[in-house]
Amino acid sequence: MTDRMSREELIASMTEELTPVRRVNPRDGALLVGFATLVSGLLSISIFNFWTGMFLGEASAFFWITNLLLLLLGAASTTALVSGALPRVGPRTSAPAWSAAMLAVMPIAALITIATVELNHDHENAVPSMLADPATWHWECGASAFGAGLIVFVAAVMFLRQGAPVSLERSGWLAGLTAGALGAVAYGITCPLDSIAHIGIWHVLPVAAWALIGRYAVPPLIRW
Repeated sequence: MTDRMSREELIASMTEELTPVRRVNPRDGALLVGFATLVSGLLSISIFNFWTGMFLGEASAFFWITNLLLLLLGAASTTALVSGALPRVGPRTSAPAWSAAMLAVMPIAALITIATVELNHDHENAVPSMLADPATWHWECGASAFGAGLIVFVAAVMFLRQGAPVSLERSGWLAGLTAGALGAVAYGITCPLDSIAHIGIWHVLPVAAWALIGRYAVPPLIRW
């Protein structure tokens, strides 16, 4: 009887200060990331203006392929991210890895193009300032795509802090991939430079950068 009471008292002492909380819903995380992507896109449009050429037949096939692959990676990473915010056992989806592998084809194709023949499909004649220093606007484009991912990254971290992810490193990778991919799409709708040499490198490079940042920055922020 004494042992039983001791166990009950021990359990009571461990739980008396606990308070019920609302269960984390993966749908809320997906909506939060989606809203952050929308805000990032609107901010990009307000700063750089929306590129209407994509709806006027001016966009190359590389533009659509790259941005759709980015969107696919962002969706796959978001799905894995929000589902991983809850403790669970069982197999993990490999969709983000396969999506990232498909996206990696673009920079490889861009490097091959640069090494062989440059396809002049950048619409740079429409923006005279781009003619002065091409290297500068390539870097500025990559930096802008990277910056557009910041809002998405913050949203992803905010949701992860509400949950209890088991694999902190994996959550970090996923947060970075989500931010990089969706941020690149949010900025990409304003960029008229759509050659494979440009979009295949400078719109994909921020994804790799955010993935590395997420891997090392997120775990300390969500550890519980």
